[in-house]
Formats: sequence, C-alpha cells, structure tokens
Amino acid sequence: MCDLEPSGCGQCGRASLVCQGYRDTTRLRIRDETDFVKHKVSSRQDKSIEKAPRVAIEDQARSYFIFHYALGFSKVFDVLALFDIQPHTDRHLYASVTAASLAFFSFQFNCLDARRMAAKHYLQALPMVNQALRAPQSVASDATLLAILMLDLFEKILHNDPESTESRLSHVNGALALVKLRGHDRFQQYISLRLSARLSTSLVISYVAAGAPVPPGLVQLRTELEQFLDKSDPKWQLTGLAIEFVNLRSRIRYGTMPQSDVISQLSHLDSKFIKLAENMPPTWRFDRIVLAESSERALKMHFDVYPNHAVTQATNVLRIKRILVHDALRGECPGQIIKTHPTVYCCKSCDMLMQTIDELAEDICASAPQFTGFGKCSATRIYAPADKACCFTLVFPMYVAAVYASSSTLIRPWVMKQLSFLCEFVGIRQARDVAHILEKEAGIDPWAVWTMLGSYAFAA
Repeated sequence: MCDLEPSGCGQCGRASLVCQGYRDTTRLRIRDETDFVKHKVSSRQDKSIEKAPRVAIEDQARSYFIFHYALGFSKVFDVLALFDIQPHTDRHLYASVTAASLAFFSFQFNCLDARRMAAKHYLQALPMVNQALRAPQSVASDATLLAILMLDLFEKILHNDPESTESRLSHVNGALALVKLRGHDRFQQYISLRLSARLSTSLVISYVAAGAPVPPGLVQLRTELEQFLDKSDPKWQLTGLAIEFVNLRSRIRYGTMPQSDVISQLSHLDSKFIKLAENMPPTWRFDRIVLAESSERALKMHFDVYPNHAVTQATNVLRIKRILVHDALRGECPGQIIKTHPTVYCCKSCDMLMQTIDELAEDICASAPQFTGFGKCSATRIYAPADKACCFTLVFPMYVAAVYASSSTLIRPWVMKQLSFLCEFVGIRQARDVAHILEKEAGIDPWAVWTMLGSYAFAA
C-alpha cells in the first residue's frame, strides 16, 4: 500500500523501483458509466441477434393438428403424415386440412381469430372438394376421401348443435358413397384401408348421436373391411355392438316392437357387452390403486389405472352403452322376468338394474384420478395439452354417470366438483357448460351433450 510520501513511497524504495508518485485525490473524477455500458451491450446484441420470424397462425394450427391426430394423442388420422399437404399439390386437401386445423386450434386454445379463419377456409374448401368430386382424375383419390373426412371433423368441432342432424351426417354420408364408388379392392392399400376404417367408426358414432338407424351401406362396408382388419380387436367389436344398440334404440323409439321383444333384445344385447368386457385382452386390463387417505379427486378410497387413454375411453364407452341399456330395461319391465340369453332367464328387479347402473357409474368415476391427479398437489399441477386432452375424454362419461346413478351413491355432487375442477384448473371450459346442464337437471338426451362436446373429434 502506498504510504503517500511526497518524495517517494517506501514500498517502491524497498523494491528499488522508481516511484511515479501518487495521484492527487482532489483531481479525481468519478463518473457513472452504467447507461453508457448498457447502450454498448444492447447495440451489439441488436447487430448479432436476429429476431425470430413470426409464424402464421395457419402454419401453427396445421403443425399442431397433424401432431395431435397423426403422431400424438389421437393417431386416428395417422395417414396424414403420409400426404404432402401443400397448396400446390392437392389444393382441396390443403384447404380442408387447414380448415380443420384452425377449428381444432381455436377449440384447444380458445382463439377467436383461429375460429374466424377456420370458417373462411371451410367455405373455400367446399367448392374445391366439389370440383375434385367432378373430376375423373381426383374423384376416387385418397386425397379427396381424406379431404371429406377433414370437412366432417370441422363440422364436429365447430358446428356442434345437436339439432343440426343433417349437417352432421352430410359429409360422412358423402364419404360412404365415395368409398362405394372406389371399390373394396382399394382396401389392400394401407392408406385406403385406414381411411375407410376411420369412416366406418365415424359413421357409427354419428348415427348413435343422431338417434337414427345406420344405413345398410355402413353394414356392408364393415363386412368388406373385416376381410382386412383384425375382427378380434375390442374396439372393432365395440363398434359392432354400437350398431346393434342404435338400431335397437331406433326401433324402440318408433314403437315397432312388442314389449316382450324389447325386453328380450335389450337383455341379449347387454349379455354381449358383458361377454366383451369379460374377454378383454391383458393389454386392456386396469390396475386398482388403493389410497392411503381420501382425496377430492377420487369418489372412493381407490382409483383405476389403465394402459393408456385410448383403452380408458373405449372401456368407458362400453359402460355408457350398458348404463343406457339398463335404463331402457328399467323403463320397460320393472320387476318382470328378463331374458338375458336365448336359453338363460334371470329375474332382475328394478333395484337390481339400478344396482348395476350404480356399479358401472362408479367404475367410470374410478377412471378419472389417473388423469386429473389424486394428491393434494393436483390443484397446483400444470396440465400440458396432452394431459388436458386426456381429461377432456372424462367429461362425457362422468356426465352420464351423474345423470343415471342413484342419489345414494353421491356421484352427482362428486361429478359436479370434478367438472368445476376441470374448468378452473385444467382449462376445459366445456366442463362448466356440462355442469350447468347437470344443475338444471333437464331431461336432455345424453347424445345431445356428446354432440355439444364435439362428438368423436376429440376421441382417443
């Protein structure tokens, strides 16, 4: 340290160095250079870092849509990844995919701009698809069939009015006519087979929601597809039983069957559902988890974990069908003898039917915590888009459970809490709408609620 001697500091003398002297502190000037340094740094950053280009909302929506339906959560349109979806190739397909993508994007992120753009692209796609249907070189192409299915998906997402039955069926009926024109020889090609199988499922669900009997052409399509698909697949079998369900329900609604036949056929159909449930492959089995303490997310002291969200959804669809069959039986034959099989008779009272409904409803509720969470931290958890999609598949099954279960199960108030949770913490605003329907206790057809929720557009 300098000892400030005017003739030279002692430190320099001992080191045999020439002392330069010390600075006069009265002449020192201290300036704040903070702003100057900040300016230099920011100017360098502006020159070295380029701003990221803004991605158009159509491109964002299309990328997210293809990931969701071809590679991610759903995979029901896995063939999307095999098409070159560009405006300069198949314009009608590009426009249809863009319309469906924007509709899906607006639904997922509550984006009004995307909704308006989706409607605009839909109106542009319609005449393009019609033109492709009139052109011999494109009428029977895979791109045209896929484009029609994309328009149908758009309708299911945005035009979800339960009363508009005609618009909900127009595209799938048109696609069915197109598949017939193309011929079943095309089923030997992977893309054609996948699109036709997807169409058959969409048709079944559309007619279930509409409450109308399925057209003979659909039955014929499934018969032809079975030559190329695995008939033992539980989803395929479940769809076949759904056809029996909707056709039987239609005959009952129009009063074309005597009561004894109604009871017999409902019971026989239920026995088929039971057989399917009992013969599920090991890959469809769930594990039951017993809770150490109660949770608001669990109806009872346990919940069930399934192999994946698709198995969960299909299993709950089976339960929903059985609940509706048992409810129909309660309306037809309280306390009477029910024919459960062509050679087996069983006396089921109204109470026994109600007990089965309650058990099925409780099983639906037990499938929820695997997605919503079951610990105390579920309210602070951040739900990714895939988590939100899984939770969304619970809304309709829980609604059915709440509507048809007996009051003694306390399922209705529990479901109300779950719907509130899904809206507030998961971001599923449609859950609030379903909760309002439950609060009013209005006698709404459950399939009207299914349609309101987007039908099969958000299925696994």
